[in-house]
Amino acid sequence: MRYGRLTQTAWQRSVRRQLHNREKDVLFGPSPWEECSGIAGESGVSFLWADAYTAGNSVHTGYYAVLRAAGELAAKGARASCVSVRILFPPEAEEEDLKAVTAGIEEACSRMDLQVTSLQGETSCAAERIIVLATAAGRFHGKNEQDAGLTGQIGITGQQKHRETAGQEIVFCGYAGLEGMLRILDESDDELGTRFVPDFLRKAKNLADRLVMPEQILPLFDAGVTAVFQAGSGGILAALWEMAETLNIGFEAAMSEISMKQETVEICEFYRLNPYQMTSSGSYLIVTEDAPKVIEILEKAGARAGRLGVAKARNARVITSGEEVRYLDRPAPDELELWMAGRKQTDVR
Repeated sequence: MRYGRLTQTAWQRSVRRQLHNREKDVLFGPSPWEECSGIAGESGVSFLWADAYTAGNSVHTGYYAVLRAAGELAAKGARASCVSVRILFPPEAEEEDLKAVTAGIEEACSRMDLQVTSLQGETSCAAERIIVLATAAGRFHGKNEQDAGLTGQIGITGQQKHRETAGQEIVFCGYAGLEGMLRILDESDDELGTRFVPDFLRKAKNLADRLVMPEQILPLFDAGVTAVFQAGSGGILAALWEMAETLNIGFEAAMSEISMKQETVEICEFYRLNPYQMTSSGSYLIVTEDAPKVIEILEKAGARAGRLGVAKARNARVITSGEEVRYLDRPAPDELELWMAGRKQTDVR
């Protein structure tokens, strides 16, 4: 199989047909993209959790796994309160590597006010680099499932979603490819130093502060939004596809409105990577009836946001670039995964 997330076709053919629903209180049905699970509770209190994984040789590998898992909960309107972590190490790893990765996980938890409830690690011959699996959990307090941003999976048919969402605006919050660029920088700063001056690399590393944190997304649910999607594996283009599939809509989006840092552009050019197809946790797509209000809330929270496009009743997924018009293809393999596949390193930086 190809690198990155399972394709939609492979998932439907080899996974979906073998799964059966048995529990009525489960909030989410399986889908090719759903990272969250949940159980409906009494008095409007639901328990949600989200899984994420990252792999690499950087001390921050665990940081990004926690960020992604907590961000998936935030996209449902739920605040993560705790996280459990499992780490797989390659045989060459040492205890100092465990200490360094654990410090990165604690850094993320301190930033997002999360409690580590479990942290286990093991060495495996199956691991070529460090693999961190994180599960973030939290409770949602609301009147019904729709209040939790769960409309993509529960209680609304595809036809209803198609009709009710058409005409709403799409807002992009954050910066495309930023997560992937930061992780490449963590892994290969020495190599990048042969091309870029130290001041450029220092400024690029400082862009970690521009990743959108879950607490910056949560206020949107008090204002009312139709759906929120974190742009993870496959980048912003994959997120647009997943949004359209989940809500059963088409859209028209302007490529020029996809915000991206110049440092991301230049580092991706150095490695010949497409930043629009590179993992972008810490950035979000928001579908809303009131884009100005959403943008105002996000900017007050310190997050960059702008109008990206509009949802359409027809199925066409159109991306414009000046006068050029093209249709969005199915998600491609994540560029960071392809970059890592070409590297064989086991040292933690």
